[in-house]
Formats: sequence, structure tokens, C-alpha cells
Amino acid sequence: MNRIEAYAPWAWTSHLKDMAVQEYEDGFLLSEVPLGEGFLDLRKMIATLPRAKPGLPLNLEMITRNPLKVPCLTKKYWITFENLPANVLAGTLALVRENAPRKPLPQTTGLNDEQRLSLEDDNVRKSFTYAEEHLGL
Repeated sequence: MNRIEAYAPWAWTSHLKDMAVQEYEDGFLLSEVPLGEGFLDLRKMIATLPRAKPGLPLNLEMITRNPLKVPCLTKKYWITFENLPANVLAGTLALVRENAPRKPLPQTTGLNDEQRLSLEDDNVRKSFTYAEEHLGL
């Protein structure tokens, strides 16, 4: 047990989530989606974690909201990345294009509180079902 584990054993956990991406005019949209609906290799992630930390608890991270805009095709976005090679952007955009979503990204605009809560609950339930049926969790 290291100092952090002794002081805060709860600090050793990992958040599990799936992500979906979609192009838009200024770059791409990034959205958390129910497990199994995104492009992340969840099985590989689940297999890797115990090798790094046996017995590591997992927490579902599921935020239901409008997709985040990543405006990577705008000049302003690159102010803090001035020395980043162009092939990094090209690789990112290729990843986005290769992983176009199978269905529209979730949107919460226009939903009332009850509808947002229902959508969030549905996403969490879908994630737990997927984790149990496909990830052995």
C-alpha cells in the first residue's frame, strides 16, 4: 500500500464511459453516450485496468448533455498548441471520420427537467445493461 492508498483508499478508482464523435463545420462534436454506443474499445480498457491495479473499482461516468464543441479547425483553438505537428490534427480528424456515430448524438436542448432526468436515467440503465451483458461487469 502506498501513501495515497493509506491516506485515501477511495482515491483508487476509474471512471468508465463511452464517447461518440461527429464532424461539424469548425471541427468535431464530442459526446458521452451509453456504454457500447460509442467508439471506445471498452473491452480492451476493461482488460488493461486490472493489470495496472488489481481490484480497481469502476464507476460509470454518464453525463447526458449537448455534445461539446471541439473547434479544432479555428485559429483561436490552436493558440495553446502552436508547436503541435499538423499530423496530430489530421490523425484526430481521421479518427472522427472513421467513427461517425450510428445515430444522432444526444441533445438536451428543448427538454424540460423531467425529460432530461428520464433521458439520463435511460442512459445509465442502458450502460449498466451493456456492462453486464458485454463486459462481464
